[in-house]
Amino acid sequence: MKNIAVICALPPERNTGMVTVDLSAHVTLPKLAADATITYYTLGKLGPYAYAPGELPFGYRDIHDHLEEFLKADVWVYWGDFVHSQSYWTHDRGSWNAEATDASLAAQKKLAHDFIFLKSLPDAELKKAIIFGSTIITNDAAVAQDAEYHALSQRLFGNAKAVYFREALSAAYVSPLRGGEATLACDCALLLENDDLRLLGDVKFPTERQNIGVFFGRSRSKSMMLLFARLTAKKLGLACEWLPWFSTRRRLRLLAKPFGFTITPGHASNAEIFSRLAGYELIITDTYHLCVNAWRMGIPAICIGEGSSVSSHSLNDKKKEILFEMYGARQFYVFSESLGPRGIMESVGQVAKAYADKALIEGIRSTINAHRAMARQRLSKALSEIISGR
Repeated sequence: MKNIAVICALPPERNTGMVTVDLSAHVTLPKLAADATITYYTLGKLGPYAYAPGELPFGYRDIHDHLEEFLKADVWVYWGDFVHSQSYWTHDRGSWNAEATDASLAAQKKLAHDFIFLKSLPDAELKKAIIFGSTIITNDAAVAQDAEYHALSQRLFGNAKAVYFREALSAAYVSPLRGGEATLACDCALLLENDDLRLLGDVKFPTERQNIGVFFGRSRSKSMMLLFARLTAKKLGLACEWLPWFSTRRRLRLLAKPFGFTITPGHASNAEIFSRLAGYELIITDTYHLCVNAWRMGIPAICIGEGSSVSSHSLNDKKKEILFEMYGARQFYVFSESLGPRGIMESVGQVAKAYADKALIEGIRSTINAHRAMARQRLSKALSEIISGR
């Protein structure tokens, strides 16, 4: 029996999008490697704001605490997120850890070099590694100035059994290191099926969809977004309500109230979140994985992002823009800079026209479905070759 170690990004808190990413590993990998033992790892321990024990159908082990068994795995599958990006270790992990110090970040970076980039292992051992659904979109040419990161990442990307990044820019970067082979996958959450969500609780799938679900949580200025959502709903003749994808701070709850949104404090359960998502016919949001999950379910998502943003860290808006461009959904993408007094109605008209174009929506859905089938097939092939010793 083979042992598969699945390496996931460490959730800093309750994060609905990250749950769908890791849930997809929980349901997909056992189907592709039926006789394997699969264990989920993070580099670091879950914090006090993570999901409580029993809320998720899987659990994580800290690599550092289970090092011997981790290194003995027959396959390492690095699953989604930014864990191979330089900025993840130099910026992101520190940005959500108020107690981080230069020394602790340096120690964490060393652990990443050892266990994410497998520094201590010979090149031949790296053939047991698969990178799937991840991204290095935040890297630029300057990463070469970090000599150790550059050397270790080039070594891993060149020697791993397979590297399948989730978007086209990262795939284009790594392809020359792989002899020009195909290096594109999809976001891991796209591999889910609706029924898989029932593993998170009593998720209901209504027979008829209605209304617009709205959530904003990743952008700095939200008042114009709230107005845009309300104007779009009026234009389309649909009711809209708040979808509690994450918990919402008091400041935004108060800001949203004059726009007609009632936001309950605290966290909603996964069952409530996905039951409500499944019942909407349209989503308006600024949040990447809400868009991914909505489109995967066939629900059109309008996404708002800052056009002038730079891909310097994991919460950058460019990842959303690239997602929509990859699937031909640019008409559903709205730049926040356009939501001023003169441009907001033009943006409302843009998305209303796109929403009315059922052929466009069906084309986006078909492209996403073809893409995720391709990604699943590539993952299956890589796994089977490692397990069979090819």
